[in-house]
Amino acid sequence: MICRPIKADEFLQAEKIMNIAFRFHWDKYPENESGDRHKNIYGAFEEEQMTSCIVANAYTCAYFGNDVGMLGVGGVATLPEYRRTGHIRHLLTMILQESYKRGDVLGSLYPFSHPFYRKFGFENGQYMDKLHLDTDELRPFPCTGTVRMFTPGEDPAVIKEMYNTFIHNRNFGCRRGDWEWNALKKDPYLDHVYTYLWYADDGKAEAYFTVIHEEGSKNFVIRDWAFLSARAVRGVFGFLGVLAPSGDKTEIWLPGDVNPFLLFNEPYAVRVEHTSRGMIRVVNVEKALQLHPWEEGTAFAVAVTDEQIPENNGVFSVVCKDGETTVCKTDAAPDAKFSIQAFSLICCGVSSVEDVLFNRTDCEAVGDTAALNRAFIHNHNYLREDF
Repeated sequence: MICRPIKADEFLQAEKIMNIAFRFHWDKYPENESGDRHKNIYGAFEEEQMTSCIVANAYTCAYFGNDVGMLGVGGVATLPEYRRTGHIRHLLTMILQESYKRGDVLGSLYPFSHPFYRKFGFENGQYMDKLHLDTDELRPFPCTGTVRMFTPGEDPAVIKEMYNTFIHNRNFGCRRGDWEWNALKKDPYLDHVYTYLWYADDGKAEAYFTVIHEEGSKNFVIRDWAFLSARAVRGVFGFLGVLAPSGDKTEIWLPGDVNPFLLFNEPYAVRVEHTSRGMIRVVNVEKALQLHPWEEGTAFAVAVTDEQIPENNGVFSVVCKDGETTVCKTDAAPDAKFSIQAFSLICCGVSSVEDVLFNRTDCEAVGDTAALNRAFIHNHNYLREDF
């Protein structure tokens, strides 16, 4: 078996393998690649036969206010007759090591099986809160500010700037390319996908939100939206209440800092579905520690074990003094030991050190963990891209 990046003329082979796994709705075969769509796709081969493929998307995402490289794993597929032969295991290990060499800090994927991808250092760390309610329940929110519908062909700069500001301090929020803004190309009169901007009374654009009218129903779904203030959230909800005559139910995907049980006067009207959306991973431990916003005087050492990326193994010392952070490997005894899975949860702000030590068996307190408890802070994660 050979694992390598695929060539341009092997693109259709990879698409066919993915089609068997994910059942695309094709009217005809896609064109074999002559551009760059084959880039970032890796394949496993038995002689001339491609048996498996994987897409190693290269994203730029937010991490505590920094832009860092993120590996987005997708398109993981194997021909049925070659499954359980270790081909995907070899491909995943390869792309993780390539991601480290490229300088990425983080990785993410949407698993078909959490236990399977946990073997490769990923952990359940992306959660989704979906607010479900009768659209009538949004009526009590006052219609403040001004709302304007965006139409295809307009300059989307204000929406993109708003989004980039919104994700700046939300870990895993991806800088979007043209493809990720496809919703802005939808014709509201043909596709029933509507993007609106909310303006405060002072004329400042402080929110955008895309409303999808589900086909064959009277339901609305708001998956993609961003806001720059609390008043904008209330303003958006107030406008959505205006939609009550046109839609019976509304589903809103909530960022972590929107708590509907505090926003709504009648919390009994609120139903929140808290679900797992994806898995995360730190690809480069040293860089992740270096970029983390430590408080002055922070000093600790942690041991990390990573079976796929050898450079992440060892005891890492972190010292923040005079505004400068020093990270290095050390022979000193660690304050705690973590698998890369457990470390990723605390380093990315998903879970506290106390929660991880209490609930998991792949980490261990060795010394005094008080410094660790203070150092690793909670931070909202936000990943909406599908890959």
